[in-house]
Amino acid sequence: MKTHRPIQIFAFLAILLLMMPSCKSVDKLVETGNYEETIALAQRRLTGKQKKNPRYVAALENAFNRLTAEDMAKARRISESGNADWARVHSIYGQIQRRQDALQPLLPLVDKNGYQAEFRFARVDGLMVKAAQNAANQYYLEANQLLAAGRAGDKAAAREAYSTFNQINRYRSNYRDANALSLEAEELGRVYIAVSMANESGGYLPRGFERELLRVRTSDMNDRWRTYDFSAVAGRNYDYNARIVIRNIQVSPERITERNYIDEQEITDGTEYVLDANGNVAKDTLGNDITRARLVIVRADITEVLQTKSAIVSGNLVLYDNVNRRVVDEEELTAEAIFENYASTFRGDRRALSSNTRRRIGNRPVQFPTNEALILDAAEVLKPQLQDRLANSYRTI
Repeated sequence: MKTHRPIQIFAFLAILLLMMPSCKSVDKLVETGNYEETIALAQRRLTGKQKKNPRYVAALENAFNRLTAEDMAKARRISESGNADWARVHSIYGQIQRRQDALQPLLPLVDKNGYQAEFRFARVDGLMVKAAQNAANQYYLEANQLLAAGRAGDKAAAREAYSTFNQINRYRSNYRDANALSLEAEELGRVYIAVSMANESGGYLPRGFERELLRVRTSDMNDRWRTYDFSAVAGRNYDYNARIVIRNIQVSPERITERNYIDEQEITDGTEYVLDANGNVAKDTLGNDITRARLVIVRADITEVLQTKSAIVSGNLVLYDNVNRRVVDEEELTAEAIFENYASTFRGDRRALSSNTRRRIGNRPVQFPTNEALILDAAEVLKPQLQDRLANSYRTI
């Protein structure tokens, strides 16, 4: 028994030393007014413990009562001010209620010395109901003022009115006519953009070019506040016009380039006898003829024909504000469609062909695409650019 006492004493002292910094830290938190942190730390250390540490019990009691008194006084000051922020008042009461609810599982809280902590709970249910009613009414009046500006043509005010009407649902559902007014604010805040194309290049655009260019996926562009119409809707007033102005169309001549080159490879072609210094077949130690792989150089003459043709279509995306009657943004758009075809033939040993040459051998020259077909291909290249620029127009609109 005596041999184990020093070990037991050492273990007890180690536990005591580990506890001391945390106890000191919780006292320090109370002294410096960090009540929220004190409450959180004390609750963690007390939960599930049979013997409650007196310091944590005292710290929790002190911090909880002080913080409740401070929050109640703060809420009262704000509510009695000339321009009360009722949403903030409601939030403070909500914090008090959550804090009290979190403490309930620990009650009654008695430390290991028999001291029972006394917590001063506040009755906030009725106060929260009153604050919620006042917050809803406050948001309602504010949203109606913004909506009046929205009805006068202020899109930004209408959007803010929509957001403010939706805040009311946090405090009162189906409050007066807030839901109907929210829908009106949403409609007033929405911007409609008509997208069209004009050819000012002086050149010919093939039939179907505009239809192909404007066949853009709108799911990545339309949102709550922006609607893009690629076909004008009768009777709709458009806030902006987005015009794709084609200013230049260039189609290159049909080019045929011929290139001749040689492929060579060293390959194994059977075996051959190894000769000794006298020109006789060499023998191994068992008297057998010695052979080796026969390496030969093979070659092939390749004729490669490259067909190329390209079309470039360029212009601008012009964003016009119909309300203020001015251009608000203009960006360049350029697209190039390229036709290439390789046709290769060879004479010589097929084994000499490189992997790149093998891929092209057997291709034949084909008919060049028409100018119209290549310009339509350019429309396909141009389309993603157009979609990206329109999708990013929120920076301007």
